[in-house]
Amino acid sequence: MKKFSSCELFELRNTIPIESLIREELPIPFKISEGVFRFLCPICNEFQTSVNPKNNLARCFRCERNFNAIDLVIEYQGFGFKESVVFLKQLLDKYSSQKENNKPINNDIVSMGHWLPGGI
Repeated sequence: MKKFSSCELFELRNTIPIESLIREELPIPFKISEGVFRFLCPICNEFQTSVNPKNNLARCFRCERNFNAIDLVIEYQGFGFKESVVFLKQLLDKYSSQKENNKPINNDIVSMGHWLPGGI
């Protein structure tokens, strides 16, 4: 089994914006509710979720789970850890070049995705 360095995993979890991963790369239902980007939680199937672009994590307030990019690929694609990392590595070039060129990842994404204290 191939081992991935902690640097590789850190880069995957932090370079690919979690909101763009949900919107553009994974078959995750999402919506904007009360000005907040929400996605369907793979664990409890509720939209009581949000993303935090500052730490690039997604959270479900109902089942109290945090998700990074690797977690979401595992849950939504049904891949194991290794396959999820390989999937994200294929996307990495796309998002790395956009980040290096200071281009917005997706021009229609409005700055949202803040955490709501105490849930929804």
